Amino acid sequence: MPPIRARLVRAKGRVVRALDRVVPAAATAVVHSSPDLDDSVVALLREAPADVPVTVLCRDPRAVARRADALGLPRPRAVPHQSARGWWAYLRSTVAVSTHGLHGCLPRPGRKSTVGLWHGELGKAIGAFAGEGPRHFDWVPVSSPLSRSLRSAEFVLDPALIHVVGSPRQRLLAPGPDRAAAPLPPGRHVVWVPTYRTSVTGAIRTDGDPEALRSELPLDDPRLDALLTRHDATLWFRPHPAADQALPPTGPRVRRATNADLADLGLTFYELLGRADCFVTDYSSVWVDFLLLDRPMVAFCPDLAAFRSGRGLAVEPHEAWFPGPVVTTAAALLDRLDAALADPRTGAEVREHRRAVLHTATADPVAAVWDRVRSEVGR
Repeated sequence: MPPIRARLVRAKGRVVRALDRVVPAAATAVVHSSPDLDDSVVALLREAPADVPVTVLCRDPRAVARRADALGLPRPRAVPHQSARGWWAYLRSTVAVSTHGLHGCLPRPGRKSTVGLWHGELGKAIGAFAGEGPRHFDWVPVSSPLSRSLRSAEFVLDPALIHVVGSPRQRLLAPGPDRAAAPLPPGRHVVWVPTYRTSVTGAIRTDGDPEALRSELPLDDPRLDALLTRHDATLWFRPHPAADQALPPTGPRVRRATNADLADLGLTFYELLGRADCFVTDYSSVWVDFLLLDRPMVAFCPDLAAFRSGRGLAVEPHEAWFPGPVVTTAAALLDRLDAALADPRTGAEVREHRRAVLHTATADPVAAVWDRVRSEVGR
């Protein structure tokens, strides 16, 4: 973050904190995510308690309403988080639930508290490992003791505030009993989730080697189309929310999987992920959640050396931790993808070991978050 912007963020945080001391809390909660209405927030709103008034803080209330309609959610009360109404909703809330934190992510005074739904575990170096300042949350859900240790170090946070209950977004990997699966094209499905190399929103930065990725990206390669045709498969390519959302040239069996694209199908991203036969990524933490499905995955990392020496990764070596092959060329990716689609048990033993380490939660993560909110609101 540029120094001037960082100073402005800190100054705004101090103003909000001063106001937070004098504005009395009401028995309400606010929920915020970046991007608006992400999958963890969708999972929470599907089971929002009737006895706790909840306001969604967002960039675009109209877009939130459209997304809620497309996903079959009751329209939430949504206000712009940087508006006077958004500030007031935050200041009056007893609990603020957020993926990234609000208003500097500082401790709230008195009986007000925060829940931190960070959007992933064990991916890129973040927080203190990326030279950022501490983030304060009073209650953070994670999936394993290892994630608790890392989150504590990333946010400079007391590990006693971090709880191994799983993450709400993980609930969307399987449709609930009252939600029918949305129709998808027939056949099998591959989901590909690269992280950004150059961000265009939020903190503007470049990680890894964008040209190395572009030069090896096989989305319009006839060999990929032949492979997908042979396995009767569709490849869903999801640009990182911070990256340019335009697709590079693609073949006929490749489809884009942004939130807007999937909302047209009545799906969230994690609902699509739950129906994937194979998963491709690089350094995205989504692979940790995909482990719950026990299906093959491949890491495509043409710029591994550059990413490792620059941004860095949360757990190393990446080749040892990732529960599948890590490849650096398009040819190797196609070979490994072919093997994974041919035999879903490919790599099962490695996945079993990683799952035993990275998923030890036995709680219902959505219920755990709402239990925390209720307990704070009811105090």
